Amino acid sequence: VTCMIASFIGLYCAVTANSRVVKRSRRKLKGGFNTTLRAGYAVGFTILSLGVLTFSIMISSYKSHFISSEKKSGDFGALFLALTGYALGATVIALFGRVGGGIFAKAADVGLDLTATKDVENMETNAGVVADFVGDNVGDIVGSGTDFFASFAESVSACLILSNSATNLILHPVAMYYPILIFATGIIASILTVAIASRITHHENKEQAQRFLQNLPFVGALVMSPVLLALCYYCLPAEIHFDGEHYVSTPGQIFVCSLSGLWGGYVIGLCSEFYTSHDYYPVQEVATSCRTGSATDIIYGLALGYSSTILTVSILVIAIYVSFICAGMYGISCASCAMLSTLALIMSINSYGPIADNASGLSKVCKITSAIDNTEDLHAAGKVSMGNSRSYEIGAASLIALALFGAFVTRYGIYVVDILQPIQFAGLVIGAMLPYIFASNILKSVSNAAAVVEKEILRQREKKKVDNQECIKKCTHDSMTGMVVPGLIVFAIPILAGVFFGPVAICGILAGTIVSGVQIGISFVNSGVAWDNTKSYIEESKLVGDIKVDYIQLENPKEEKDEELEKISKKQKSVTQQVMMKRITRELLIGKESAEYQAAIIGDQVGDPMKAAAGPAISVLMRMLCMIALVFGEFFASVVIFKIIQQKLTHTCLLYTS
Repeated sequence: VTCMIASFIGLYCAVTANSRVVKRSRRKLKGGFNTTLRAGYAVGFTILSLGVLTFSIMISSYKSHFISSEKKSGDFGALFLALTGYALGATVIALFGRVGGGIFAKAADVGLDLTATKDVENMETNAGVVADFVGDNVGDIVGSGTDFFASFAESVSACLILSNSATNLILHPVAMYYPILIFATGIIASILTVAIASRITHHENKEQAQRFLQNLPFVGALVMSPVLLALCYYCLPAEIHFDGEHYVSTPGQIFVCSLSGLWGGYVIGLCSEFYTSHDYYPVQEVATSCRTGSATDIIYGLALGYSSTILTVSILVIAIYVSFICAGMYGISCASCAMLSTLALIMSINSYGPIADNASGLSKVCKITSAIDNTEDLHAAGKVSMGNSRSYEIGAASLIALALFGAFVTRYGIYVVDILQPIQFAGLVIGAMLPYIFASNILKSVSNAAAVVEKEILRQREKKKVDNQECIKKCTHDSMTGMVVPGLIVFAIPILAGVFFGPVAICGILAGTIVSGVQIGISFVNSGVAWDNTKSYIEESKLVGDIKVDYIQLENPKEEKDEELEKISKKQKSVTQQVMMKRITRELLIGKESAEYQAAIIGDQVGDPMKAAAGPAISVLMRMLCMIALVFGEFFASVVIFKIIQQKLTHTCLLYTS
């Protein structure tokens, strides 16, 4: 319920800001940029603040019910497991928001592009325009808002459950609130970040606005670092003794874990920017490939996405290794919380994109010529930062999923996952398959829904009667229908595996899904954003084409002393009739009227469902499987089917060996 309320508030803020952005952009870009940014702040800060408030109230309420005066650790375990239900509910809503909203948004977008004609931005003759506006809000505001909200709840739940493995940690009076305080102080740090960044960066034009958005995460990490240090020494005991382990962690080591997560998230954003911004050579290579057609454009884009996983995964591996050697699985959960500590800023930057996009479309539809150029620049300034936030989201999801995986094995005493055993290995293979089948069904759903939208737009155009509600209704129906199979995959496979084969099979499935899902999610998002920026690169006439040679006649050839001067005969016999000519070479810039631009458009259409539907939804898949395993783990361990199968397998193995 809290997740739905938070997403509704974010949606209201975004929708009401669109017309205000257009109005403020009529004179200067700065006015529109400030309005867009403030609307993004309203979305991000409101959603996270509501989550921190409700989770804090739930901890205080449940604490009086579950914890007796004797303060036994078992009571704390029951408390933390009950709080996990809050995170599970948020994750279910995130599944609907991210998968259903992503299918709706990209179906409307692709369906509109498929009917692209001169009246593509004319609301009077194309019902897909309004559906596209709705899709931007549903997919990027509601979908991202619910996803980030669920990430917050999951990271706090994982940290609380793993803290139950250290008795002196849970008995500390403030340690229980440590993960919540990370996000609470992160809101304050984000406010300071906005104030500082506004002072040191101007935003009078598109380049300055883009630089401001790119500087926000860096300033946020810089401000948050000393805050994390103070929290570690204030909330945690001097020594943390983990039950059953031979090492002891200190607040300083927890601080190192937090720093690895915080700055690891920032570096992941930089890696994504390198691969998706047209200021760097990877996207420029993709743009160059458009000269030979859309096929090579798609091939290069896919190759870019696959290669972009190298840096991102390396950063994640370093953060995981440093966190684990400092504090085990609890350190990884602290790193995931720290990576999301500036979540208010990340959500603000992510919300900036759809708000600016809709403002740009609104100015075109309403034919407000004085605001069109500025709103276009606002939209272009947020493209790269929005792509960075999606990669950041997948990186954080991998840490959260790993922390939830650690919470699962810690909660149910599974300390060794032997992949040489048949059940664990089978689960590993199935888990590695899940992101592929999950993403494939989302992509097919987008394709089917886009075909329905295109058909409806063409039908209305033939009848010369526009019905926006009918187009939105059909798009909604197909997007909800399209998420049935992905939803069944998320719920059915872990439950069936747990019922028939028990927690050991779940361990293999979770490990396979996390390892495979990180690669697919990052490659899909970066490929999609790279194709989008490739189109923008060509649209802005930055792609260099062929060399054109011109000759101009010189008035005073004797005064020219250039090596490129050459004497060209006009076939007259007299030398005095020869003219001196200068050779001029010019690079032809490729623009919107070229075949290269049409190839880039096709690549962008292919990348749309990858970057905004299938790719980000992988993060929900990873976390959802871990949440189901954590909540239903006791049920999986107690069912009779698992015990019968285990006994049969053991008996068969004994007969075979004898």
